[in-house]
Amino acid sequence: MAREDIRTFDLVVLGATGYTGKLTCEQVLRGTPSNLRWAIAGRSLPKLQLLASEYNKIYTDRIPVYIYETDLSESSLEKLAVSTRLLISTVGPYIKYGSPVLEACAVYGTHYVDCTGEFPWVYDMIKKYHQTAKNKQAIMIPQCGFESAPLDLGTFALVKAIRDELAMGVGDVKFSVHELKGAVSGGTLETSLCLFEHATLHDICKAAKFDALSPVKGPKQPFRYPICRDVDLGILTSWIGSTGDRSIVYRSWGLIEGGKFYGENFSWKEYRRVSNYVSAFSLLIIMNIAIIIPLLSPLRWLVRKILHPGKGEGPSNEFGCQLLKGLSLFTNISRSRRNHRVEWRGVATVDDDSDTPRKAFVRVQSTVDPYNLTALCIVQVANSILFNKTTLAAKLGGGILTPATVASTELFELLEQGGLMIETKII
Repeated sequence: MAREDIRTFDLVVLGATGYTGKLTCEQVLRGTPSNLRWAIAGRSLPKLQLLASEYNKIYTDRIPVYIYETDLSESSLEKLAVSTRLLISTVGPYIKYGSPVLEACAVYGTHYVDCTGEFPWVYDMIKKYHQTAKNKQAIMIPQCGFESAPLDLGTFALVKAIRDELAMGVGDVKFSVHELKGAVSGGTLETSLCLFEHATLHDICKAAKFDALSPVKGPKQPFRYPICRDVDLGILTSWIGSTGDRSIVYRSWGLIEGGKFYGENFSWKEYRRVSNYVSAFSLLIIMNIAIIIPLLSPLRWLVRKILHPGKGEGPSNEFGCQLLKGLSLFTNISRSRRNHRVEWRGVATVDDDSDTPRKAFVRVQSTVDPYNLTALCIVQVANSILFNKTTLAAKLGGGILTPATVASTELFELLEQGGLMIETKII
């Protein structure tokens, strides 16, 4: 990476005037050192000026936030990348807009964090730019928001608890979305639809393999029923977000000692907890329909026409209320913006041949909604990249890595202060 003392900024938030961008800026203001040299970047100078004026008026104890007007042209992104030590990108859909941003950061040795959930795009970026980033000592961590930082860090916490307490590897891991109260933004919906317009079905299926993002071949995986009952987690059904989260978890598995730290027989699956088998089957059907809809262009058009609240506008309490009402019967997705919270629970089984192997339990609980959780995760991971030189990511020296590679006691404490608590115990 280029010498840090010649970079103008420590951190730049790209896409600062969008919904997630604004939340990210608020997290920067609340959760980073007051002497941080940072800037907000985007295309609209008037919007940037308005934001900067507001932030500087309220947070008088901090170094003033600067403005960086930019677009996605190669020359503009080059200037942006060389101006900062780390870039947070909230400009999506990433498969449509994100590639030149990540490329510029890799080429010019700029650390990078984003909040995409588009695992086919991440797969493509790893193939193209991982080695470049590693050579330039740029630590790059995509999928660092609601997808997929909490579960990647939660899985790491489970493995570490078993390693610390029992000195053994992990076999099977099950996670459940125990509670989810939140709404859907226009950007999130647009990303889901856009993915199928910029990637072929073949590309998506290739990237969806459990170990597609892992640097080493994954272990043989057990067959799993889409609906099951777990003694620790309850009645579980397949969850639509599992594939993206799994891809990052297995990349962490492969990056950390080539899979040996997690366990050579490691397996992982994310489910949704439900109250009964009727709900389990109903949600399974809904999730499969949700997967099919983006495949067909007439249905994508219809979804945009009926449900789309507009990019950058954040969750709406009105749009798509019929759909959300139906989903809420089975998933507890709230149409109100009050009392948002998310909770995952996970159980890891020790990798041994006994009839009653030991287990570890983790609760990953957020008292903030998924969008504020995203902002919290990407800012605190950025904090770790900038200021903690003892993480695995720092030791690896760069490349396209994962949230688990910056895991530390300090990171977990900062996340807890912001509203995300990760607790483990041996059971």
